[in-house]
Amino acid sequence: MTFRLGIVFLWATFLFPPMIRAQVPTGRWEIVHTSGDNSAQTALYPGGFSTFLLSGGTGYTYGTFANSICVIDDEGYNVVPSWVGLGGNDYQISITVDNLGAAPNFSFIYTGTYALTPIPGDPSVSIPAISGTYVPMGDASACSSATESSPGNFVATFLPTISSGSASGSLDGFTTGGGSPFDSTVNATVTFSPPSSPGEMNGTVTLDSNPTFGGSACFATAGTTVNPLTINQSLSAQSGLTVQVYAEGFDPLGAPTTLVLDGYAANLYTTDTNTDPTANQISSSEWAAGAAIGEDNPDAGVTGVANDGTNSVMVLFYGVLGGACDTAGGADAPFHFISGKPHLHKHKKHHRRGDRLIANRDRVLASQR
Repeated sequence: MTFRLGIVFLWATFLFPPMIRAQVPTGRWEIVHTSGDNSAQTALYPGGFSTFLLSGGTGYTYGTFANSICVIDDEGYNVVPSWVGLGGNDYQISITVDNLGAAPNFSFIYTGTYALTPIPGDPSVSIPAISGTYVPMGDASACSSATESSPGNFVATFLPTISSGSASGSLDGFTTGGGSPFDSTVNATVTFSPPSSPGEMNGTVTLDSNPTFGGSACFATAGTTVNPLTINQSLSAQSGLTVQVYAEGFDPLGAPTTLVLDGYAANLYTTDTNTDPTANQISSSEWAAGAAIGEDNPDAGVTGVANDGTNSVMVLFYGVLGGACDTAGGADAPFHFISGKPHLHKHKKHHRRGDRLIANRDRVLASQR
């Protein structure tokens, strides 16, 4: 959904009650550095974090992911968010990183103001965001040149929590540089349910047909229907742009099998000459950029920013853990959010967001085999 400035206040009380009424910044935030990164960080992608802030000044640690080369590994509980209200619409968000001995520990302190913010690239549209300045505490010199006397700038885009509705797309064979895909494209639908805890994800994944990998069927069936896969809430997470789904089932012989969907809310645009080094190629001419200010692509025109602050399109990379199709993995034809009310409350080879997600996915799959 895109919110035009003229109608945003009509919908604000329905879509954004935690921010408008209670002035509590709970939910999904994509924090992006717009200045203050050093040359090593900017050569790859903008620094920042994907997080889910909870009531009471804490955050969902398991669902907090780093877009920072200062963080060696964010697959544990070592990236810890917290926040405090400073009065009115002003907030301070802290991200504390314990690099577990692999690099210096540090924190980023973000101080900013919540407002309905015009999107660069289409100022007729305003979305909820917190904008301000940040400073590193401790040794963050590997990624940042910001200091207390010369702080960096940031913008944190708010995205609605996913707790109902569904999204449909397909798991296809477009090369991603990570894993080998299914033998042929398989259409899939993710149906969302309210999770038991904020920051988690819940629901089911259904497949229109049984994918095969090297000629072997991947999942158990009842007759000709593929049995639905159940999303494991404790492993699945949503924060910032990031969506991680671990959908569990069995292969045809009864061996436990997990379909992992790891991706992000995205803008889609078409070009034969992409100039965004952090975008992901989805087809021969279609590209995806993050649906947040600072990770979108204003140079692509309105289509490069149209989905900012929404879950309208999700790019999901897939992988299989266990069973007959263990190690299968590929990209998707993007998933489009179909229905439901949003309940509100790592770059490698090509230096793109999806490459980082693929690397994270493959590392997690390898660690659980």
